Amino acid sequence: MSALDSLRRQVAERPWRAGLYAFAALVVVSLGLFAVDYVLRPESFPVRSIRFEGAFGKVDQKALTDAVMGAVRGNFFLVDLDAVRRRAQSVPWVHDVSVRRSWPDGIDIQFTEQQLVARWGKGQWVNAQGETVDLQGQAGPDGLPQFQGPDGMTARVLDHYRRLTQILSPLGLTIAQLALSDRQSWSVQLDDHVILTLGREAPEPKVERFVLAYPQTLAARAAQIRRVDLRYTNGFAVEWNGRAGAGRGSNLVTTGLHEG
Repeated sequence: MSALDSLRRQVAERPWRAGLYAFAALVVVSLGLFAVDYVLRPESFPVRSIRFEGAFGKVDQKALTDAVMGAVRGNFFLVDLDAVRRRAQSVPWVHDVSVRRSWPDGIDIQFTEQQLVARWGKGQWVNAQGETVDLQGQAGPDGLPQFQGPDGMTARVLDHYRRLTQILSPLGLTIAQLALSDRQSWSVQLDDHVILTLGREAPEPKVERFVLAYPQTLAARAAQIRRVDLRYTNGFAVEWNGRAGAGRGSNLVTTGLHEG
């Protein structure tokens, strides 16, 4: 005989037990509801501490604390962890954030700091993940290259920057500016102010060609170079600076064959 059948038999033999069981069930439910109500009251189990895990280098601790305070007050169980994370990520220099409850009354906030690798356009920056960063008016680090390009292209520009940097490293040249135009045309300005015009196709093979030719054909007159046009199939064209006192010249020396 099942437990349910046994219960039915007992109720049938002693009808008064049905009321007793119903009363007991009501008591249990009431106690449960009271417990839930007590646990979820704003004044019950208040959050008493916030602990940050991360290096406060560029991130301002007071700014981070002020940003999250409004979201962590109240009941420990009712804190909206996603809201806390969003507020923390709104603070300048904060990159990634994770938030968790720490029993019995704490909130742990773990964060990492932005690692900036370039400037982007006017007033923005690019981090190591290729994401656009707004420092909300705060100054960024000096000496970073300048990137330019259409919206949403930061990751692509950063990828090409890293590849081109490796290609140029044997010459000891670094990139001061890398630009991608709205027409998908690439150009590079080196740290010695020489401009490399690369065109629309993949820029890496053209810069590799420049690196191979540079020691034999350009190194001796590097200070006189204004622009190198690499939009040719097998060569390049060089535009030289003008003579002293005469301004920049436009005499174009072509070593390439066919424009690609």
